[in-house]
Amino acid sequence: MAMTMTRGRGRERGGGGGVRLIGFRFGEPFRNMALDEAVARCVGAGESPATLRLYGWMPSAVSVGYFQEVAEEVDLEFCRRRGVEVVRRLTGGGAVIHTSGELTYSFTAKEGDPSIPFDIQESYEVICAPIVEAVKSLGAEAMFRPVNDIEVGGRKVSGSAQTRRFGAVLQHGTLLLDLDPSYLAALRVRAEKLKEKGVKDVGGRVTTLKALLGKRVDHQEAAEAVIRGFASFWRLETGEFSERELELAEELTWKYRSPEWLFRR
Repeated sequence: MAMTMTRGRGRERGGGGGVRLIGFRFGEPFRNMALDEAVARCVGAGESPATLRLYGWMPSAVSVGYFQEVAEEVDLEFCRRRGVEVVRRLTGGGAVIHTSGELTYSFTAKEGDPSIPFDIQESYEVICAPIVEAVKSLGAEAMFRPVNDIEVGGRKVSGSAQTRRFGAVLQHGTLLLDLDPSYLAALRVRAEKLKEKGVKDVGGRVTTLKALLGKRVDHQEAAEAVIRGFASFWRLETGEFSERELELAEELTWKYRSPEWLFRR
């Protein structure tokens, strides 16, 4: 699907070259993270254009933030029993459960791109704006909640994480379509963090599009909404991974699989 210029409610972003769109597909957890890093490295080096990538997780996984201690954040025995993989992200933030009922977006731009604010809080708001629009277009009144969440009625339906390295800005985040709440037991969430959000457990903090809308939203429908959201701010051009990105991802997948990377802190 080729995307043409679409003007948003304000200025068009993305510079003259546009943003490459890599459409939705399911991926294995370690390769998902390897591809995000490979794209970031190539975008930062000027070898690839700014990129929007949409993907899902198969099998389910917990991703832990770059600075987190795995044993403190994840119930590893639960994950082993349920066949849930555990992978460390390149980005910061907290541990996240990823299941087949999720759409993940990854947005990567060269550091210094005029469409991405230097201020990190502002950049979160800019990159999350298309996700807010996507959720609204699907029928839920979403709003951005600093630092990096999107909420409906005070409950989180999307969260994002960001890093700036390799000369690139990489932000990726979730959009919860549906969720088996039993998977939340994979996360060890500190009581004080829940108290800050005014809830007793993780289930009271998050929600899904299915719960909000009273109907199932499949990955294709959600992906189309996210694409429309980004196309209202950036010029999207359908593309694919370069050979260099695929080669890098192949090498990096082994890093993300390794215990040395997972338990590095």
